[in-house]
Amino acid sequence: MTTMTPTNTTRTTFGVVGSGWRTEFYLRIAAALPDHFGVAGVVARRAERAKELRERFGVPTFDSVDALLDDGRPDFVVTSVSWAANPGLVVELSERGVPVLSETPPAPDLDGMRALWDAVGDTAIVEVAEQYPFLPEYAARVAVCRSGLLGTVTSAHLSATQTYHAIAVLRTLLDVGFADAEVAGTAFTNRLQRGPDRDGWPVRDELADAGQVIATLDFGGRLGVYDFTDGQWFHPILGNRIVVRGERGEVIDDRLTYLPQADPDAPVQTSFTRQQTGLGGDLEGFHLRALYAGDRRVYANPYAPARLPDEEIAIATCLTRMAARIGAGGQPAGGYSLADACQDHYLGLVVAEAVASGTRIRTTRQPWAHD
Repeated sequence: MTTMTPTNTTRTTFGVVGSGWRTEFYLRIAAALPDHFGVAGVVARRAERAKELRERFGVPTFDSVDALLDDGRPDFVVTSVSWAANPGLVVELSERGVPVLSETPPAPDLDGMRALWDAVGDTAIVEVAEQYPFLPEYAARVAVCRSGLLGTVTSAHLSATQTYHAIAVLRTLLDVGFADAEVAGTAFTNRLQRGPDRDGWPVRDELADAGQVIATLDFGGRLGVYDFTDGQWFHPILGNRIVVRGERGEVIDDRLTYLPQADPDAPVQTSFTRQQTGLGGDLEGFHLRALYAGDRRVYANPYAPARLPDEEIAIATCLTRMAARIGAGGQPAGGYSLADACQDHYLGLVVAEAVASGTRIRTTRQPWAHD
């Protein structure tokens, strides 16, 4: 029942196009896991930013994609650019036979995703770095769902992150594939203390408005509930919540309750726990070793003992599975596909439309959907 990503048997090198905040995650991961990953180079068009990356991370930088491909010769390329620029770059690289790991979302809107799918489809090696289903806490809960302990999962409620990230987790928990859904939603404005963002805590102590969206996605017999408040990623008083219910059990945050097959009138109540090194007198270093549901190990960190936060463990998983797909000659290797990314962003766009219109909207099958 343990979920663990197989580690690379050979080292892989990747390039990155783009030099923003997100690019640094990939560079930190490569620095922490040098036996797994190497950085062939980063395309950074601003000279001062290129100099900063070279000095901080010791990676080559280039001023063009051509230079990266000619001199860096990466196994694959991560596209970490603006929403508007991303689809054209993915197409360009794919047409040159370069495998691509795209940042989220793959294109800004439905027309853009349809055009991207028409140009690339499933003929090229394109995956998307959607890390949320691979976060250890969520991967552990997915493992419990897949084990059958809960029976058939019928509903999942997530309040943690925005639209396509959250919907990626909901679809995975519910195991609904590309099923159509009836979507409804509502919006509310909360008044609360301004919290931290990427740059830290605000300099002034003040109240601010924070928009909240709650939506339901009815897949027919399986229900996803989406709930997100602006700034929730960082705010200490906007905590995350997850509820998963099945025919024989439920998960509520860290609590797991189920009816065992052998003794259904004796409910088992247990909890999810993290096995973390480096606490107290433990001298193994500070890293996640595993997650347990009671005495069941449901997630093992494949990158231990590297000192990585959960977010970077999940992104490393995207990199590993991309490398595994390339090693398998392009056959899927458990990564997050372009089709999945398009579907989750499409559902997120429908959520926004349902909220704005105040109506229930039925999704329609898109060209990337498959059984």
